[in-house]
Amino acid sequence: MEHPVCLIENHEDGKIQVNQAALEILSAITQKVVVVAIVGKYRTGKSYLMNKLARRKNGFSLGATVQSMTKGIWMWCVPHPVRPDHTLVLLDTEGLGDVEKGNSQNDSWIFALAVLLSSTLVYNSMGTIDQQAMEQLHYVIELTDKIKVKVNPTKQQAGMEEEFRRHFPSFVWCIRDFFLKLEINGKEITEDEYLEDALKLKPGMHVTLPKKNLSLLT
Repeated sequence: MEHPVCLIENHEDGKIQVNQAALEILSAITQKVVVVAIVGKYRTGKSYLMNKLARRKNGFSLGATVQSMTKGIWMWCVPHPVRPDHTLVLLDTEGLGDVEKGNSQNDSWIFALAVLLSSTLVYNSMGTIDQQAMEQLHYVIELTDKIKVKVNPTKQQAGMEEEFRRHFPSFVWCIRDFFLKLEINGKEITEDEYLEDALKLKPGMHVTLPKKNLSLLT
């Protein structure tokens, strides 16, 4: 594909519709596919990052204004950079929290579709992992309300969580414009340890969602 095409159309009335032309492109792929979707707040450089993954300067629409450029979910099928027998399918999603929409429910459906379609989900955010960033992730940990997974009734809770892990994609948190040292109490930490520390329940922290949902991010 020389240019991305719209896979999921998001109309002004809130109706979400699959683009049949994009489906025909997917159906014509005979190789194995690796699907990478990116989600996050609008106007935070998601499309720029996806163009980098495609190794192209142009492709997904970029903008220099406060107005969101991407609507719905756009798809770009390109050769996989290290696996010659695979096709890399990039999904650029509409930014969350767009003030022009005023409907968070629509954001939730776009996010849920990105999860179901992808094998790797990239969450894009700016700056440090703070309370605001954690609150924005409610789109991830509330997905159990949007996605139903059939589980053997005889399985215990641990088996149910394993079933969710099997259906959910790998999760990557991309933090942009981060300049601080990865250090806690004088000890250097890794990026994963930084995320795990941010997800820990702190004294006085108010949590309204089950702790098991937070474990899906680790």
